[in-house]
Amino acid sequence: LLRLVGHAHTPIPAMALKLITYQGNARAFKALIAAEYNGVTVEVPDFEWGVTNKSEEFLAKNPVGKVPVLETAEGNIFESNAIARYIARLRADTKLYGETFFQSGQVDAWVDWCANELEVPVGAWFLPVIGMAPNNPKAIGKAKVDIKAALTVLENHLLSRTFLVGNQVTLADIVVASALVYPFKFLLDAEFRSSFPCVVRWFRTCVNQAPFRAVLGEVPLCEKEVEAPKKEKAAKKEKAPKKEKAPKKEKAATDADAAGAGAGPEESKEAVPAAVPAKKPKNPLDLLPKSSMSLDEWKRTYSNATDLYAAMEEFWKMLDREGYSLWWCTYNYNAENSVGFMTSNLVGGFMQRTDELRKYAFGVMDVLNSEKPFEIAGCWLLRGQEIKPLLEVNPDAEYYTWTKIEDLDDEATRKRVADFWCAEEAVEGKSIFDSKVFK
Repeated sequence: LLRLVGHAHTPIPAMALKLITYQGNARAFKALIAAEYNGVTVEVPDFEWGVTNKSEEFLAKNPVGKVPVLETAEGNIFESNAIARYIARLRADTKLYGETFFQSGQVDAWVDWCANELEVPVGAWFLPVIGMAPNNPKAIGKAKVDIKAALTVLENHLLSRTFLVGNQVTLADIVVASALVYPFKFLLDAEFRSSFPCVVRWFRTCVNQAPFRAVLGEVPLCEKEVEAPKKEKAAKKEKAPKKEKAPKKEKAATDADAAGAGAGPEESKEAVPAAVPAKKPKNPLDLLPKSSMSLDEWKRTYSNATDLYAAMEEFWKMLDREGYSLWWCTYNYNAENSVGFMTSNLVGGFMQRTDELRKYAFGVMDVLNSEKPFEIAGCWLLRGQEIKPLLEVNPDAEYYTWTKIEDLDDEATRKRVADFWCAEEAVEGKSIFDSKVFK
């Protein structure tokens, strides 16, 4: 058999490779995992989306303006699969590219298959979930069908195999498993996975290898599919009542009499009054006893304050304890929040789906911690004394624990409310990664 010996003595780069990408980029996982297997040092510098990748310096490295890009001593490499292949080929003894030229061809086949058959539908389904693409139900429906077809191919292949090529992890496993990390974490629930037991077994085997864990950490399997934010239907414009035609000038009496003679009861010449449009039913919160607190006034006070903590003194004076209630909220699945920008997108989606309560609520939600696991917690002011109105308008609210704040005169409680609404650096000793205000 022809064996891969051409790269056996390829020297590992003396300088550290540098991978330009944003945090949590699934297309960067494969290169970083391959580097772990090969003992190659890869630096990942700070990256600001929309800034770093738009700079002249970055565009000189990759004129397409996309990430990831790998900086080497010899120049730059773009396209994620090209980067992963380069790193995998730096050492032949780890056999990431297989043991023979035939196996090398098999590895390439799976890498190309993944790019076309798996990554495309995964993006169509997952990107709307994290707010990076518009929600198109038809496209998502087709993506689900395509992913099932791709997983069926994998399932049949893995019926009698532990890994995709040969008897150990290769770049094929790294690339395909990397493409499935976010689907397995957020999209493919137990029911979806039940048709693909061999794929699940193989995926768990891969992500629990030390090099995978060094890059991905824990990869918990999805319990409930995270759905893309639904589009709000635009309110239909009411049609204006048709204008009545101006009456014609009366003709001779004989003409009028003749016209009237043929008119039956249903053809009365009297103008028919236009139908009165039905009134939109009132929100149940509008039926509550009138409150002495003006929520709009508080929102203006908060928005215009130069010192938010000082504004809290006004809040406690304004607060109508009978008409409004305060609530702590904590996300129930904080342990799964391993990527900062995705956690921020979850909060942003939550805010959007609460828009129906804009007149009746105010709140701040923070993404806490500077590294995984990121935690979502917040404090809300709601009209009335129940959390039910929020649960009814926002289906995501059921993924949170809501605790009513009872002792509003307690200084520690007031300080905690103020920290959630006013702090910029840290809350309860945890750094603030991101903060969003609903007002």
